[in-house]
Amino acid sequence: MNRSFQIIYFFLIIAIGFIGGILLLQLSTVEQAEWLIRKMDSRVLLQGKPSIWQSLLPVVIPFAVVSLLASHSYLRHVARIVVVLKSAFFGYSAGYLIDTQNAFWSYAAWWFPFQLLYSIVLMVFCIVLVPEPVYAVRKKLPILPRVIVVLGATLVILCGELLAIHFIYKLK
Repeated sequence: MNRSFQIIYFFLIIAIGFIGGILLLQLSTVEQAEWLIRKMDSRVLLQGKPSIWQSLLPVVIPFAVVSLLASHSYLRHVARIVVVLKSAFFGYSAGYLIDTQNAFWSYAAWWFPFQLLYSIVLMVFCIVLVPEPVYAVRKKLPILPRVIVVLGATLVILCGELLAIHFIYKLK
């Protein structure tokens, strides 16, 4: 499979996860949705300006889980499921924000763009840690510089998200 097909495949993974999250929201009650959101990322409930830890943990935990799964030879191909779950929660929470909170600007300026970027960067992180067999045929490149680039991009996205959150709560 050449690279262009792989990119389409990886974006389809994110899109299917997002749509699955929206469909799951339609099947659940508001109480169930709030419980799951409170456990996964309580910032979505928009109850006040989140602390730095509330913003950092939802970003760090998926990367840590992908790293742990990729380090084990039997579980390394399961790492992409974390991206699907992250995308599903992204869709679930996006639907919740639009349906119940009427928080269009929070959704448009904060939640959608940054969670989409996190999902893409997490998928790239999976590609770096668990390459497809096509990449194994080519020269083996050192993995550490690629991981540093991905984590640097994640840090830039996190800083942008913190700025967006700051301005959203400043406008309220």
